[in-house]
Amino acid sequence: MGKKYILMSFVLLAAGLSQARAAEAKTVYKWVSSNEYYFILPASQHLSLSGGGDTLGVKPWGFGLRAAGNEPFSRTGGLQFQSVKVDSPGTGKNTFYLWDLMLGMEYIAPKIQGKPLRFTASAVADLGMSDTTFYAAPVISAGLLYTTDEFADTPTGLTFDLYYRLTDLELDNAGGGAGTLKPALGFKVGYIFEGFWTTKEKTAG
Repeated sequence: MGKKYILMSFVLLAAGLSQARAAEAKTVYKWVSSNEYYFILPASQHLSLSGGGDTLGVKPWGFGLRAAGNEPFSRTGGLQFQSVKVDSPGTGKNTFYLWDLMLGMEYIAPKIQGKPLRFTASAVADLGMSDTTFYAAPVISAGLLYTTDEFADTPTGLTFDLYYRLTDLELDNAGGGAGTLKPALGFKVGYIFEGFWTTKEKTAG
């Protein structure tokens, strides 16, 4: 009987160790501050209309949601929307819209205690659609992140960015007719906050 009790004790101990190791190896999810809401502020751009050859000044505005990085170099991506009002002598007042998928890389300067301002930069591909036109354009940006919580593991705070679209957008419907939206400088302001994007982490086992 004594040998049976000893054997049963070893079996129960081994089962307990196996369960403990399995628990340690489980994947857990950690919330990260990696989402940015931003507004695209109206900034003057040039729209060249086909046919009459008129070049008009337009001021697109919009907003977007972006997955921001929490490492010095990170992948980034997001969706944005822009509205463009056109007032042309030939076609009158019209509005067209830009729907964009942004994919690329970004850099954020390392955190330094006592210095809330951090430099940021990014290079992304703008894959978009306007009415029936699909387009792709490279966009670069540079800006500042004002960190509201310098002790947070991931960046949170206000963002101020200048961006530049490097190529033309050839559009079939640019407010009443075909046109070309010229390369342009823009400005956006936003806020990075803790949101719904997660990363997987494993505990040591």
